[in-house]
Amino acid sequence: MDKKKNIDLVIAILCGLVALIALYGMEDAPIGIYIAVCAGSGLIAFLAFYLTAVAKERAVQETPVPEGGAITELLLLNEEEKPIAAWDMFGKTALVIGKDIKENHVDINLNQSVYASMIDIEHAVLNYADNHWYIEDLGSKNGVVLQKKADDRKYKLAADQPCKLDAGDVIIVGLTKLLAR
Repeated sequence: MDKKKNIDLVIAILCGLVALIALYGMEDAPIGIYIAVCAGSGLIAFLAFYLTAVAKERAVQETPVPEGGAITELLLLNEEEKPIAAWDMFGKTALVIGKDIKENHVDINLNQSVYASMIDIEHAVLNYADNHWYIEDLGSKNGVVLQKKADDRKYKLAADQPCKLDAGDVIIVGLTKLLAR
């Protein structure tokens, strides 16, 4: 059973227990009270199951599915190559990588990374076109390097020249590593 089904089951059991406790405490109550308590508990349980089913159906209908191998997330990696932060890319068309400073706001904020001093305010940009993500250096001081998963080689990007990004590639901004996943 998944987590949501377990929660629904617990709600139904709790409604039943409430009905039993209420009935036990009302030994001399008229039959109408018994019926009202049981009907109310049953209605709550039904609503819990119904609302859950409707929410699941809407989520499936409204969420577009990315193509196989599509990049939907960017992970900030620490020195041991373990993810320490993540940014959702799904449904977006452009993301600026850099640092939030004063009124400047970027989509991928690397202000708190270990090597933040090597990152420009607007260092690089990710653009989505023709079902692919592309990375582009915005003329930064310390550049952008792309480590391709396919051959594990590192490529220094030329300023203002987009380069196709594949799932599993690592973007190196200054010395900060971002995994496209």
